Amino acid sequence: MRTGLLDQPHAAVITARTAKARSRVEPRERARRQLVGAVMIIYLLLLFEGSLRKWVAPQFSLYLFFIRDPFVLYAYVLATRYRLWPRSTPLLVVCIAMAVLGLLLGSIQLMADNGSTTRVLLALYGWRNYFLYAPLAFLIGAQFHYEDVLRIARWTLLLSVPIAVLVTAQFFASPDAPINVGFASESAMRFVGLGLTGDHTRPMGTFSSGAGQIQFVASAFALLLGLVIAPARRRGVSVWVLVLAAAGVATCLALGGSRATLLHCGLIVIIGMGLAVVGRSTALKLRSVLLPLALAWLFAVLYPVVYPEGFAAFAARWDVAATAENKTFQGGVFGRALYGFVDFTRLWERTPVLGYGLGLGGNASTTLGVKIDGIDPVSLAETDWARHIVDLGPVFGTGYIVFRIVLVLWLGVLVLKATRRGAGPLPLLLFAYAGYVLLLGQITGQGAVNAYAWLFTGLCIAAASMQRGAASQRAKPAHDRVTALRERLRSAERRHAA
Repeated sequence: MRTGLLDQPHAAVITARTAKARSRVEPRERARRQLVGAVMIIYLLLLFEGSLRKWVAPQFSLYLFFIRDPFVLYAYVLATRYRLWPRSTPLLVVCIAMAVLGLLLGSIQLMADNGSTTRVLLALYGWRNYFLYAPLAFLIGAQFHYEDVLRIARWTLLLSVPIAVLVTAQFFASPDAPINVGFASESAMRFVGLGLTGDHTRPMGTFSSGAGQIQFVASAFALLLGLVIAPARRRGVSVWVLVLAAAGVATCLALGGSRATLLHCGLIVIIGMGLAVVGRSTALKLRSVLLPLALAWLFAVLYPVVYPEGFAAFAARWDVAATAENKTFQGGVFGRALYGFVDFTRLWERTPVLGYGLGLGGNASTTLGVKIDGIDPVSLAETDWARHIVDLGPVFGTGYIVFRIVLVLWLGVLVLKATRRGAGPLPLLLFAYAGYVLLLGQITGQGAVNAYAWLFTGLCIAAASMQRGAASQRAKPAHDRVTALRERLRSAERRHAA
């Protein structure tokens, strides 16, 4: 009896501690899940924003372009309120500091130019493209569990099948058919894609431009290859999903008519095969070499057989573009790809110290008819690094270029360490996609590319920072404390009953 009486206050203390620990962990975990849900919505809106603008509500196309932004801000509010931001992340601090400096720079540019309404809108648009989405990558990296990354992968692979059907319909439809340009009654509000041949346009899928479709195919291919190479227990999807997704991605690639997509997928294959060097297990090393080669061989053999018209159109497009590039760039298509590393240097001396203005180098300036000294800004800054000089000036623009390079190097080291300790193929394959986009992609000039770059950078950080199972335990240590307290309470109750 004496033991039972002594255990009663002890049990009360344990119950109070359990309730206190539960009150600390549950709101934060609920907030984390809400954050994950918000990111899922952002991703779905990224995929279908173009569909809304082209086919559902073309009259609201301009406003629908910003439909994802409230959810990004909501994610930031959640992270701030429940302390979900990662700690000890210098690059995140740099992102926030650059965002503040960007506001100051944009304000100075507008005051110096006596900014019109158009210039104010361009400044807001430019600030958004440069700074709004970048912190989201670190937030995703800190709060996404491996299972959340797999959910994104599963959705992407499943959606690749209906999107492939849509791409097929767009390829064989007339270039000016509503399935390609949308239902807007005014020609200025239609989304005219780049031409492939006289009879075919480059399909844009669910997006409002070909740039978004390029990102979808390349990112889906990276996810597909990562899960194909991964052991079955870590895939999170069935073999049939992988087979259907492989057919869907191959169809989008075969009928897309985009050399950039094909080269990006080739880069993903090459980097993925690097698992043969940095991977841990012998089985993983063998799969990382044999499976990508098998998929590449199968695609090369079946492409002209299954899609002869698509193959002929793509071959014609390649020949025409290669002829033009050989006259302009040394090394043809590869010389053009590498041109982005040096193009910005020609603008150092001719650009004002504080730049021409945030957003002037992006696509929106062309849409609004804004000129820089009588020149279309996009022709002045065709590459994204050159755009930084136009928008921010030689000093701040070069600083932003350095930031991109440092971010890619940091991400590469993070992924390499994760791969060496046995994180599997997914981090490296996600890096193969996101690393190139972060380094040279049009992340400040094209909205879909911007969102893809930061979302998939976050997924790459998340996949590299944890392993299945261990990730959830490390991310939620308070749960372990609650479990221990519950066990102590049960033990006390059993002793009291005895």
